[in-house]
Amino acid sequence: MPRIDNFDNNQQGTELELSDLYQCRVPMSVKIVHGAPKSTLVDFASFEHAWCMRRMICAPHVGVTRNIVAVSHMHTAFITTQEDATRFLAQFEAAGVFGSWTDTNVYYPVHQITPEKRGAHNIGLIARFVCSNNPKAQRIREQIRGVAADRWKNSGDKVARSIACCLWMRKTPNCTSYKSGLKNLARSKYKHNPAISNMLVLTRGLHLYTTYAACCMVTATRRQTADAYMLSLSTLSATLCWHMHPEHLTALVMAFHTRLGRNSYMGQLTMDVFLAILCPLLNAKQQKKYRQFCVR
Repeated sequence: MPRIDNFDNNQQGTELELSDLYQCRVPMSVKIVHGAPKSTLVDFASFEHAWCMRRMICAPHVGVTRNIVAVSHMHTAFITTQEDATRFLAQFEAAGVFGSWTDTNVYYPVHQITPEKRGAHNIGLIARFVCSNNPKAQRIREQIRGVAADRWKNSGDKVARSIACCLWMRKTPNCTSYKSGLKNLARSKYKHNPAISNMLVLTRGLHLYTTYAACCMVTATRRQTADAYMLSLSTLSATLCWHMHPEHLTALVMAFHTRLGRNSYMGQLTMDVFLAILCPLLNAKQQKKYRQFCVR
């Protein structure tokens, strides 16, 4: 039974690539209120970045005024600009503050997020802790905004300014359907990351198991829908079999043709070696089709 550890993603035997915390490209459009343009495309650092930010964090609102108490206990007023809004959204990408353990550590000690090993395999924990509606996350955001306000005041750091302006919670974080939103995000995740798609194909037919038990930042709704999410992954894996059909592998098989495949690297393999690699990925019916196709 493949395990998907969605807490720290450090347990032995877990499928790292399938975890929501795993670093992968998930491009999605995010609204900017009163902005021009009204939205921007964000290449979120992970599934968790896209899911948590879009559901929990208030969309950047150009022209709104925010009052912040800095770490030095100074009150500072920030008026959000279009530049602030765009720069803030970029911080949820792989090169942004919230897509990097090192950069996040400037604003909040990351060892308090997880004492375990940190890397691309659990980068999504940053978004989970920063964007959660858990009371602890509220204190984390207050600290991050305070540090950001100080950095802007002391050094003119524009990234820090954007975080101070825009890192605020939505008033109604659960205003959309959880299951339908989860499905759409999952499809985007697997569509744009071939490594994850391949992993899902390899685990096709196996029961996937996930747990949120050890993570205090996961909402009750998400715990309740964990089984439905695993079912959606199984359904999605079935749709990824398109590249296993004969019509899509005709070009590969042609590589074994005496004339057409004469100068190809594939042509240097024997058909037996090719089938030995391919067949373990197919069911019995597909294996039979391929052998008949190759004989022809």
